[in-house]
Amino acid sequence: MRSIALLAAVICSACGGLLNFSAGALDQPAPFGFSWGPLDKVPTPSLATKHDNITLLIYRRDRLPSDELRDTEEIVLQICKKEGLQQIIWISKFLSDSEENTVLGTIFEEGDRRYGKAEAGDRGTLRWNGGQTTVATVANDQGLHRIFMASNGPNLDTCSEEHGHPVSDHWMQLLPNQ
Repeated sequence: MRSIALLAAVICSACGGLLNFSAGALDQPAPFGFSWGPLDKVPTPSLATKHDNITLLIYRRDRLPSDELRDTEEIVLQICKKEGLQQIIWISKFLSDSEENTVLGTIFEEGDRRYGKAEAGDRGTLRWNGGQTTVATVANDQGLHRIFMASNGPNLDTCSEEHGHPVSDHWMQLLPNQ
């Protein structure tokens, strides 16, 4: 079984590893050492829940190695019944202004290096690779920031059709309406 430590080794503390999406076949790597599609084994999550055709595996700080993923609060795997793993969401811990700037700078630099300049998306998001990788930030009333980054698999649209609405709606509901 893959351990969270092995998964963490694939990603830097600023989550550049979430930018590993390639629009190719299912054997293309997904973030954290996974592959898009069916999963045989996964590390034990902090929480698992099922919504229609989607199983969400949520890994909170208690299941993540703090030394490799120090800026991470949560990682969510969205696994579709027929298509397998089709979305990975990385959620940062609360960050100060300077921490947010540092992490976002690293994410934008790596995303732009790999895919070119980011495009503006819905609700204040930025995206690369035709929307396959999306990043957004939110702030709380205490002035702390949280970064959300989603990486989509090649069959997410098929999974969404079976689900009845876009699977991305699940994490996008955490963003402010703009």
